[in-house]
Amino acid sequence: MNQTSLGLQRFATMLAVTDIQRSLAFYAGALGFRVEIDQPDYALLTLEGINLYLVTESPPTMDKPTVTLAVSSTHTRTPVNLVFHVLDCRQVYADLVQQGVAFLTPPQQPEWGGWRCFAQDPDGYLLEFVTEE
Repeated sequence: MNQTSLGLQRFATMLAVTDIQRSLAFYAGALGFRVEIDQPDYALLTLEGINLYLVTESPPTMDKPTVTLAVSSTHTRTPVNLVFHVLDCRQVYADLVQQGVAFLTPPQQPEWGGWRCFAQDPDGYLLEFVTEE
């Protein structure tokens, strides 16, 4: 197997969203992310070493000349599943339901073990909360 050393120092995710303020309210208000940058078309949130960038759209640039980052999901088809490994999925579910987060189902035990449940953010991106037991 050929391995390449990336010298990786950190990993972050950038999501295209339809409304920065609505997404900030969801990620900061319900999930507890800290808002580091809040601009009309761009935001940065952090949580325990996770960096989450939100943009309304990122048009082509010199270093990505043919690609636009834009919302392309619906609530029934999404290209993103953010996976949060948590200590207790059932407790996270209960806490987030109290915060007004709607889940697709209560926590389930998949056949391979542990617990997991899924919610969606305001743009339909899938959020998976999983506990491996």
